[in-house]
Amino acid sequence: MRIDRIRSWPVDFGFYNAVYVRVETDDGAVGEAEVAMRRRTRSIVALLEELGDELRGQDPTRIEQLSERMYRDAFLGGTLLTIGISAIDMALWDLNARVLGVPVHRLLGGAFRDEVLVYTHARAGESPDALAATVRARVDAGFRAVKTTLPGFYEKVTSVHHEHGQLVPARQTETELLPPWIFGYIAEFFEAAREAAGPDVHLMVDCHGRLNVANSIRLAEALAPYDLTFIEEPVPYERPDWLREVSSRVSTPIAAGERWGNHLSSAPFIEQHSVAVAQPDVGICGGLTAAKKIATLAETHGVSVAFHNPFGPLQSAATWQLSATLPNFLMSESMITPEQAPYWERYVENPPRVDGGVWRVDPSPGLGPRLRLDELDRSEPRFVLDLGGTR
Repeated sequence: MRIDRIRSWPVDFGFYNAVYVRVETDDGAVGEAEVAMRRRTRSIVALLEELGDELRGQDPTRIEQLSERMYRDAFLGGTLLTIGISAIDMALWDLNARVLGVPVHRLLGGAFRDEVLVYTHARAGESPDALAATVRARVDAGFRAVKTTLPGFYEKVTSVHHEHGQLVPARQTETELLPPWIFGYIAEFFEAAREAAGPDVHLMVDCHGRLNVANSIRLAEALAPYDLTFIEEPVPYERPDWLREVSSRVSTPIAAGERWGNHLSSAPFIEQHSVAVAQPDVGICGGLTAAKKIATLAETHGVSVAFHNPFGPLQSAATWQLSATLPNFLMSESMITPEQAPYWERYVENPPRVDGGVWRVDPSPGLGPRLRLDELDRSEPRFVLDLGGTR
């Protein structure tokens, strides 16, 4: 069995383009995957074409070897490269599991749990009452955990499409001046969200690295009464020392990791205890191969894993297959919002189902879902440049 070709389809997925990938072998075996990179769809497709040329004729059962070769042979790293590697790596795991007739989690060590806790998104909205209403709707839909963005910092540039103008300019850096009242303003939103959610629902906030160390501490202090499960990326993700300082001075757990390029780049953050919650993304960090290594490293340092995963059905299936195997798993992100849900059914058969805020481990071979090739062939990406300026 040898790799014959690697195909890709960039398609419209609402607020971004998804890229679906299929590895095909000379004896008819196939494996499928999904990745995305906002603003760089063409680059991902071109990279997959080049990687496909390099892998033609290779043994698809040597996943570790091929992942290593794709990374080291490029000489230069970066997440653009590792997104392409992630797509092929996930497809190879899917292919091998399908050939063996078992779900991917069986190849990753077997299920540690039967259910995977999944959290969803709620846009902050234009007022505390608006956020509270959206959080209540998510809870009523069965979710036990909800994340939002920093109120006042975003408008239409985010995945949840805030329709009001932001109070802090999108391109303002973390070292520039903030309004003196901003943290009290943010706290009002979370007071309303906590009242709407009740005491048992997990609430989180994603800062996308918009604050410096001092203001991150001020944010954590302002939100402490509302018992957040974690604060995500309060400072720019590139600096483990900044994250470590915030972590050491606040009581709320600090999370980061969605932009880690592989297990090597995650090591300083985990080993220095810069984060209490690691957030690798299987579609960014190098696929299931690298994500498993990150999770194991995190386990040895007492760090929980909450996967970043605001994408579609195939990447979610890959994320949750791995989640089911991990002793140190906390929860996984999902983008099953009313706006995104139709795309899950459009592009795949047997998309993963979330019921009562959990995904129940699926015994289907491979990752589970199967691409609808006819729909992919009919679909077109939307190359609209998002110049929102968010990190």
